[in-house]
Amino acid sequence: MLLVALLAGPVIAQNYNSKSVFYNTLAGGLSGGLGAIINKNKDQKWGKAFARGFVIGCGGGAIAYSGKKLNVLIAREKNLSYGWVSKLVFSTGNSIVENAASNIRFWERWHFDIGFVRLEFKPRDMSLIPRFMPSTFGGMLFIAMHGRLDLKTTLRSGTVTFRTRRISYAPNLVGSTTTNGFLFSDTLTSGTIFYDTYAHEMVHTFQFQEFSGINYFFKPLTDKWEANSPGFKKLHKWVYGDLNYEAMLLNYFIIQGGYRGRIYCHNFLENEAEFLTTGRSACVR
Repeated sequence: MLLVALLAGPVIAQNYNSKSVFYNTLAGGLSGGLGAIINKNKDQKWGKAFARGFVIGCGGGAIAYSGKKLNVLIAREKNLSYGWVSKLVFSTGNSIVENAASNIRFWERWHFDIGFVRLEFKPRDMSLIPRFMPSTFGGMLFIAMHGRLDLKTTLRSGTVTFRTRRISYAPNLVGSTTTNGFLFSDTLTSGTIFYDTYAHEMVHTFQFQEFSGINYFFKPLTDKWEANSPGFKKLHKWVYGDLNYEAMLLNYFIIQGGYRGRIYCHNFLENEAEFLTTGRSACVR
């Protein structure tokens, strides 16, 4: 899926919307298709498994894109509550991609992430299991060490928000997303800039989750470990390996180049977040 990121090179601003549709749909399709091959049943042909996973994954990726796009309502209506709506739509699409990668029916498992906790719901037995995400926790701990919890904003938006007088590791920024949560400068509390920035950062939280289909590429391995280790099986029920976090960091800092200087202006992930929420490119040209 990171190959898809290589296709997301510099483009003029008016093309970011269509490129985002392509990026999210194809990333979902490839996640679903490749995962379906890895997790195919013994009697399945790999071509059919890939085709099924690819089609379902594309559908999930398109829904995930819609969830990202809905963050424009935060900026337009100046209402953080739309963050709950965008998260629900994105999580629906992302769940479908994961199910495609697992080679199970698209409706068998749904999830919704709150901070570093993944709420996993299975309609078949009506079970709801909270699972700890270690990589996301690490990112959350990092911003918690640099700020203080803003509980009111967190509850309004559905996304953990911290505050600080100055973002010490990136003093040129007024908002930073290192995980499924934000760190905001105290100077940014209201007005157009606040809501535009918040909507932008919401898209970044989704970008951290969008490659979660790759977590199921390792399902045959974890299934083997579960069969050989009752202890691991019990632990794995409550702990979710969120390698999508590392995939996002690789995409953002290596493939897209990070955020330093003029590189920021050409970073697809920054331009996607800005254009989907405000209609502008990351930098004024």
